[in-house]
Amino acid sequence: MAAADVQEILHHCPFLYGVQRSNWHLPSVRQVVPWMAQMSLPGICKLLKRLDVRYKRGRAHVHSPDPLYDQKMADISNARILAHSAPKEVIFLYEDEFTFFSRPVVGRCYQPRTSKGAKASGAALETRRLAGCVDVASGAVIVRQRDHFNVKEMYRFFYFVEKQYPDADVIYIALDNWPVHFHGYVTDHLAARNSRIRLLPLPTYAPWTNPMEKVWLKLSREWLTQHPYGTRWQELKALITRWFDELREGSAELLHEVGLLPLED
Repeated sequence: MAAADVQEILHHCPFLYGVQRSNWHLPSVRQVVPWMAQMSLPGICKLLKRLDVRYKRGRAHVHSPDPLYDQKMADISNARILAHSAPKEVIFLYEDEFTFFSRPVVGRCYQPRTSKGAKASGAALETRRLAGCVDVASGAVIVRQRDHFNVKEMYRFFYFVEKQYPDADVIYIALDNWPVHFHGYVTDHLAARNSRIRLLPLPTYAPWTNPMEKVWLKLSREWLTQHPYGTRWQELKALITRWFDELREGSAELLHEVGLLPLED
């Protein structure tokens, strides 16, 4: 088992591996990792150091470990393998939602050393919701802007996404566990149309498993931080629409940026 495999095990809670405690210690590591079964505890301690694993103090953080984490990730991995082996027939997308505001996000920008930071100002606060998907094969980004995404708008977005792939047999969409995604209105309407979409839930409270999150970070970094459109709401919305239009065709650069490098044959 490589260093990455040991680190992956230690990233999860021990009880997911049948260990009756909430955090790892050397005996539980030895219990779970088969090839460590005959090693001494001091030997395991030295080995973990060589594998770049350290015993660190935790940080205050709200986190809900998903007992189905491994199963959900396995389902997603299997679907991605299918999409890689039959790219025309099987599509795989990651989906997420995002809210942006008329007022700029306060962030860093270049200023003279002796001056204060640039002001991030705007008029009355306006909000806008985005729903978006990123294609793991091409890097294409599909986004819609709305005032909100209730169950009806969510279904309409999925329908819009499906129309972008008229020749596909199945479209897998991995997304978080927001109740709107799996609401009966959404799933019933998809089923009534014999939709080719198959929704795959991501682990709960695990944004690092969704590359679409990095698309939102890119948007925030390039356009929402310290922008000058605080009093020009319509102009900002149009600008963001154009920005996403440029991402519609996809690129290897975007795949790299969001951590979706193509699977190797």
